[in-house]
Amino acid sequence: MTKMKKLAIIVFTLLFSASSLFAMNVKTAMADLESDDEARTIAAVDFLGNKGEASAVPKISELTTDSRPKVRLHSVMALGKIGKDTAVEALNQTLVNEQNAEIRYAALLATVRIASSKSEETLRQINETETDPLIKDLLKKIEERADKAEKDKDKKK
Repeated sequence: MTKMKKLAIIVFTLLFSASSLFAMNVKTAMADLESDDEARTIAAVDFLGNKGEASAVPKISELTTDSRPKVRLHSVMALGKIGKDTAVEALNQTLVNEQNAEIRYAALLATVRIASSKSEETLRQINETETDPLIKDLLKKIEERADKAEKDKDKKK
């Protein structure tokens, strides 16, 4: 075998080995949710959200109150992607208690994506107290869409 072929095989083997070390699976991602490393936690949250991993909802829900804003942001986005009704309470709490408007906006989008009746009261509540113009605009559009859906439903009766 030529030196070039040997070198190519060694490089390929090293690259394959290295990539398999960094390959994420549900088990490692779940463990990484408790990491002190912000980037690692966010990567795990994103992985589980993109995978739609329903078993991760309780742990990701806890992260919606994490001290790190980026972790909270990615957590509410992941809950919306997972789309389980069990995430609604954490999203509702984020809508009511979160100080960061960007995170509240993401939580609102996640809530709308899940479309649970458990959020109706919270949406009414935040509509009265919200000050961020982007969130107010989105709330107005949600209300208009709900009114239109209600009118369409009445017409069909």
